Amino acid sequence: MVDKKATIYTDSQTTLAMGQNSKIHTNIIEDIRRQWYEMKKAGWQIALRWVKAHAGARGNEQADTLAKEATTNGTITESYTRITKSAVIRQLEEGSARKWQRSWTQTTKGSTTKEYFPDIEGRLKMKLKLTWNLPTILTGHGNIKAYLHRFHISGEQTCPCRKGDQTTDHIIYDCDRLKEERDRLKASVNKTGDWPTSKRNLIKRHYKEFSKFINSITFEELNAEGNQ
Repeated sequence: MVDKKATIYTDSQTTLAMGQNSKIHTNIIEDIRRQWYEMKKAGWQIALRWVKAHAGARGNEQADTLAKEATTNGTITESYTRITKSAVIRQLEEGSARKWQRSWTQTTKGSTTKEYFPDIEGRLKMKLKLTWNLPTILTGHGNIKAYLHRFHISGEQTCPCRKGDQTTDHIIYDCDRLKEERDRLKASVNKTGDWPTSKRNLIKRHYKEFSKFINSITFEELNAEGNQ
């Protein structure tokens, strides 16, 4: 009886590991397992070995050359066109993010929020702990006098500190009633940069201290007349 033995060399440690992991069932790994099983049924003894890439191994170098030629040869019929579910999800997410970014860039709405989050990808990577005050400051909507005055809910938009209209910029950078809280935020920012800093920088690099500053605000007290 003729021995049926073969050794397959690959420079992909990932493929070897995936093939040995019974929890992985991607199409290409399942194809490899099916072929392996069929060869075992036919009496073959198959061994898999790893070989270092680009180290002068003749077979590996030849396989690499043929693979590169195949990618540029338009006459070769594709033998494998499936992609993994995770790859499809990633492509859909990236496409959606690009489409969302175009809409976000073009819209004239959300100007205050754009100052914190000019790019969608950066926002998606951030984990924000939502509190009552955070949406108010990030959008400029809510219990802010300039916003309430705009919709004729408040008779005036001047901050009770009398240093200017009560906008989100005023609250963050100027309001005398928040001086003590702001000083703590400024001290944190000044460790790595200069105050004042942009809203984007506040949310991106100083989120912890910025959120403390925001959550320290009690709008009822802030807007109480005569409270200095």
